[in-house]
Amino acid sequence: MCYSKAPKMNNNDVMSDILLRLPLKDLVGCKCVCKWWNTLISDPIFKLNYSLRNPQYNISGFFLQKFLYLELHSKLLFFPCEGRVDAAPKPSLSFIEDDKGVCIQHSCNGLLICSSFRCGEEDRKYYICKPTTKQYFPLPNLECRTVFGISIAYDPNRSPHYKIVSICDSYLSKNHRQIKIYSPVTGSWKPSGKPFTVPDEDMLFNRGVFWNGSLHWIGMGNLALRFDPETELMLTMPMPPTQRKPGYFGESGGHLLLVEAYGPLTVGFNIMEMKADYSGWFVKYHLILDQVARRCQAIERANRLSILHIVHNHVEDVDESFIVIHVPGEFVSFKLRDYSFMDLQTNNHVDSGLGLWYSWEGVYPYTNTFFYL
Repeated sequence: MCYSKAPKMNNNDVMSDILLRLPLKDLVGCKCVCKWWNTLISDPIFKLNYSLRNPQYNISGFFLQKFLYLELHSKLLFFPCEGRVDAAPKPSLSFIEDDKGVCIQHSCNGLLICSSFRCGEEDRKYYICKPTTKQYFPLPNLECRTVFGISIAYDPNRSPHYKIVSICDSYLSKNHRQIKIYSPVTGSWKPSGKPFTVPDEDMLFNRGVFWNGSLHWIGMGNLALRFDPETELMLTMPMPPTQRKPGYFGESGGHLLLVEAYGPLTVGFNIMEMKADYSGWFVKYHLILDQVARRCQAIERANRLSILHIVHNHVEDVDESFIVIHVPGEFVSFKLRDYSFMDLQTNNHVDSGLGLWYSWEGVYPYTNTFFYL
């Protein structure tokens, strides 16, 4: 039992050491036991120490979002990864009070950026939220005409604080963009650097990927950008010399991965990984889908498919990485090492009869890290 007089015993260090050893689910529950424990667990230094002691690289699963013209709200699914069903949030954002409904804009290490659904920018509200604890916080108005992309930069192994980076229009011209950064420390947006120009059709600012402490954006051509929210420097990064339309771009387990779509993905494709020093890409896996199709009728009869997510996972030096693919009416998951199939568990009903088509651009990985808004 915990007593309010316990802090006078000067046992903070001892209790913190005990709390650091608890599983995440139990730790969050301990916040409700007493004020002393709540104070210890809420301390930024404790949060950082807990994250360093319990690094979270494996995703709990991923949200899948699709917009339906005849529905008021977006269609939202959640697929938990194998063995991580207990860490999965419910596929609903109904705890966010917005009469227009909400949709996901970005995810990063257990946090989501959501926004009002189907409304003009002047009426749109943005929220930072954590779905496993059903907490959310409305962000201040961005004060711009157009938001081309909004992303979270949060690494619990480096800092207990997150930052939000938005790509907005600029007063200079329609081709200029202005970066704005929100910090919970200041509670406000601030412009970062001078406006910059990029070809509109090239950059996918709505699909920022956080990796190696920076946000990354690719496009339809040879241009790729990375932005460090700490130094506030925007730099270019190399792309494959024959870069085509991206078939997938994402991060998993500390690795930045890319798939190029030269033609129908049903033939096969390379999964490339960026080197840690940004010197270039190399082929991590080469998939020949004919070998997979022999074991899976859904892929064999598919005339098209899309890559939803690639999970980089090593267990005791054994490569257990897997890929999730969508073919018309079905979701397929198999290991990249030996093409063995995995059972995709879902805590929600998937109506394949709707004929919905999903792609990587509507997938939001989720990791249940220790964070409490």
